[in-house]
Amino acid sequence: MKKLIILSSSIIIFLIIIYFGLSLYITDLAYDAKRNFPEENPSDYSLIYEDVSFKSYSKDEIELKGWWIPYGSNEKGEAIIWIHGLDAERSGGEGKLEMMKEINEMGYSLLTFDLRGHGESGTAPLGLGVREKEDIYGAMKFLNDEKNISKVGLWGISYGAVVAIDAGINEPDLGPDIVGIMADTPYFSVLELLTKEVSDRTPIPKFIAELLKFGIIQSGKMLHGMDINDVPESMANNDKINFPILITSCKTDERVPESHPSRVYSFSKESSEYYIFDECEDHGEAYETNKSKYMTLFKEYFSNRFEYIYNQ
Repeated sequence: MKKLIILSSSIIIFLIIIYFGLSLYITDLAYDAKRNFPEENPSDYSLIYEDVSFKSYSKDEIELKGWWIPYGSNEKGEAIIWIHGLDAERSGGEGKLEMMKEINEMGYSLLTFDLRGHGESGTAPLGLGVREKEDIYGAMKFLNDEKNISKVGLWGISYGAVVAIDAGINEPDLGPDIVGIMADTPYFSVLELLTKEVSDRTPIPKFIAELLKFGIIQSGKMLHGMDINDVPESMANNDKINFPILITSCKTDERVPESHPSRVYSFSKESSEYYIFDECEDHGEAYETNKSKYMTLFKEYFSNRFEYIYNQ
């Protein structure tokens, strides 16, 4: 009997170690970004640009590096802030600078920069899209102080789309106003994505991956001082943004399934827009597959938003 108790206890302890070990491993994946650096710059696309740096709007004042791509004298004082995805950097990777060129040719100045922990910007704990609003606010302050910008549109992909929405929800009074947000494939729940990745990419069955949720939540709180459920809580509050937003997604996106952007949209203001592309080459590549429609959506949305502000 004593041996049975010892054996049972050993098995339980072993399972607990395995459980929390897996939870810690998966949590580290969520909070750790792979640094990549631009392989192209705006001059490769005949764009005039300036290397810039500024601080995040936070106590630790993280140094952020980026590119300012002006359009003419920009007398209207408006600009678009481009926000890259996880593991990406200010160029956005292959094809994105071509997209920025098209937007610049529409008459918009752009600021694109490396978020914390990415590219050449300073090292700091990632916030799954909700701490990074401080980086956006730092960018806005820089544009106001250095470039005389009074109105900005936020445009982000995936992780960057979540950052844009969260920044809009919690916008402080920094000078420039956020007048529009285009969120390309925002996720609703990081926890759901992580457990899906585990079951899709490892031999671990889905029901076991689901059981890891508690451990992932607790690991995030203990190691990173953040509740991973802050993300869906933020996305569910996006109706607090005082203007309609534009959300896009793709039916064929396997990394962030269409159910995520659609849930984000379900909490948006009634006048917000939602467009689903039938096909995309890969996650975050709606533009590459649907250039004409993507640019039409961008142009119509931001033209209406900036014009609306001028007519106030």
